[in-house]
Amino acid sequence: MSARSVQKSASPENVHRLSVLRDLYEGLLPPRQREIVGMRLDEDLSLSEMAERLSVSRQACEDALKRAEKALVEFEERIGMHKRLVHEEKCVGEAESALLGMADGNWLLRRDLALKWLHAIAEGGETDNGV
Repeated sequence: MSARSVQKSASPENVHRLSVLRDLYEGLLPPRQREIVGMRLDEDLSLSEMAERLSVSRQACEDALKRAEKALVEFEERIGMHKRLVHEEKCVGEAESALLGMADGNWLLRRDLALKWLHAIAEGGETDNGV
């Protein structure tokens, strides 16, 4: 997802993605951007309401919000923490499924399958950017 698509659409999916990225990378944002994103996501304030509260123009709030959204998307593209967490969650689910399907006749196969998924986590599941 590009930074441009996050800025143009306030769909529930994009709001959720922005919220997840904020949870991961909020500490990397400048204080004003962090504050603006918080007002948008936590309080669901409009740009006008944010501008009034901060005593700045509506345009200044919109610009800060766009910069923050773009930065969060770029952090994910560079660091890939969300992608990594999704990968690990999938591996744990697959390992659990393998173990839950274990029976007298297939326990060795299921054990090996579960170990394969757990090793994928331990190896780090290197992402596209090498992290």
